[in-house]
Amino acid sequence: MLLTPLDKAVLAVGGRQKTLAERLDISAQAVSQIKKRGGILPKKRMKDLLVITGLNIEELYPDVFNH
Repeated sequence: MLLTPLDKAVLAVGGRQKTLAERLDISAQAVSQIKKRGGILPKKRMKDLLVITGLNIEELYPDVFNH
């Protein structure tokens, strides 16, 4: 099973969507909406997600590099 960028971000912060939501200062429902859209992370939160997760940009935003 391939992990989505959201899955990778959640795992990087301990495995809970709620933790990711808290660190991004967004609602858990907002994270659920990201999951429903296929786990593609919003580009407007790119810097925050890179800092919060410690993951590299290619892992979190593969669509940016696979055109």
